[in-house]
Amino acid sequence: MKISIISASHRINSQSKRVSSVLQNNLSNIDPKLNTFILDLADAALPLWSPEKKDGKGVWGDTWNLISENFNNSDGFILVVPEYGGMATPAAKNIFLLCGNGEFAHKPGLIVSVSSGNGGAYPISELRMSSYKNTHIMWIPENIIIRNVEEFNPGTHGDNIPEWLDDRIDYVLKLFLTYASNMRPLRDIINRKDFGNGM
Repeated sequence: MKISIISASHRINSQSKRVSSVLQNNLSNIDPKLNTFILDLADAALPLWSPEKKDGKGVWGDTWNLISENFNNSDGFILVVPEYGGMATPAAKNIFLLCGNGEFAHKPGLIVSVSSGNGGAYPISELRMSSYKNTHIMWIPENIIIRNVEEFNPGTHGDNIPEWLDDRIDYVLKLFLTYASNMRPLRDIINRKDFGNGM
């Protein structure tokens, strides 16, 4: 089984990237045989979607094709998204526009929101509301919010991180992997030719 983790910050060496690495390690501890792919959208610096994407030139050639292939081969997705001004990041929204060939279709998604303060709820609401229609990603009912993220360090958190957070993350990741495993048969009956977009 393969899981893709997407760090949706625009900043190089961001807290979202650090959290993505922590989650990758947690997944490996749960299932050492699990294959993971991390995409840091700050490093990838993908342009905003435009009609020229279909031409497959420049970044939309080998660079995008490698990302798309990794996504197509994934059984589930974890999106680590910081809160920018009470919103999901432009990079987070853009990746859903770019994945127009069914990369996310009928696969479980887990939203992990991070905040340097006490925020973090708004990106979850925004993504649940507007990212699934044509991508057909299936957000699981659980999500994770990591507030005061600079103090997040599993096992030795700062004072503003609740003690129960590590157990909560472990629980949600195990649940997410169960969704990913059990949803695989759904993709045998998908008809993207006739019903590629939502209503």
